[in-house]
Amino acid sequence: MAEIVILLPARDEEAGIGEVIDRIPIKSIAEMGFRPRIVVVDGNSTDSTCEIALERGVELIRQKSSMGKGNGVREALDEIYGQSSSEAGDLLVMMDADATYFPEEIPRFIKELQTFDVVWGSRLRGKIEKNAMSRTNFLGNRILSLLASIFFLRRTTDLCTGFWGFRADSISNLSLSADGFNLEADLFGSVVKSKFRTKEVSIDYSHREGQSNLKWYIDGPRIMLMILRNRLKIR
Repeated sequence: MAEIVILLPARDEEAGIGEVIDRIPIKSIAEMGFRPRIVVVDGNSTDSTCEIALERGVELIRQKSSMGKGNGVREALDEIYGQSSSEAGDLLVMMDADATYFPEEIPRFIKELQTFDVVWGSRLRGKIEKNAMSRTNFLGNRILSLLASIFFLRRTTDLCTGFWGFRADSISNLSLSADGFNLEADLFGSVVKSKFRTKEVSIDYSHREGQSNLKWYIDGPRIMLMILRNRLKIR
């Protein structure tokens, strides 16, 4: 049976992480022929995020590198795939642990990954719950997505999405450098440059549980810089 790693980056997500883990459709995933491996990578939480994850029996990676989502995900990928190569057919799905995304959508990603190397979800093409995304974040995401689409000649309507699916051999071969919330821009640019077969699918988006760690006035410019660095091949 092929393995699917469900990677949940988290920092201070005690309000939502338990719900996310509980809603992962384990039975449906198994019926599709995959063995789920749920991995939480914790970015130095100060609340009960880790305890909630461990209570549910999932694998926990405690981030040792500097704080930041990109650092945590890169560290987790090294630990998951660094020691042994993935088997043919293995997959990885990554989604934020704040209960804004719908784990019930994972089987859709699995289905698409039978044809495509990389799949990402677009909240802007789906249904966004009222007040789930601020006007500032909505507008900033639209602008960044447009710029990324122009620079890389590959359309994305939601550059900042936190819901991605990969064939394991694709994600393990990417060279990533993002340290924080510029991770998604790094993923998009790296995926396009690697000439992987990609697809964007519509997803719904719910109001988050807990407080967001993203700060648009800091992270917006850093995401823009990552787009430029990736396009100009600057690391």
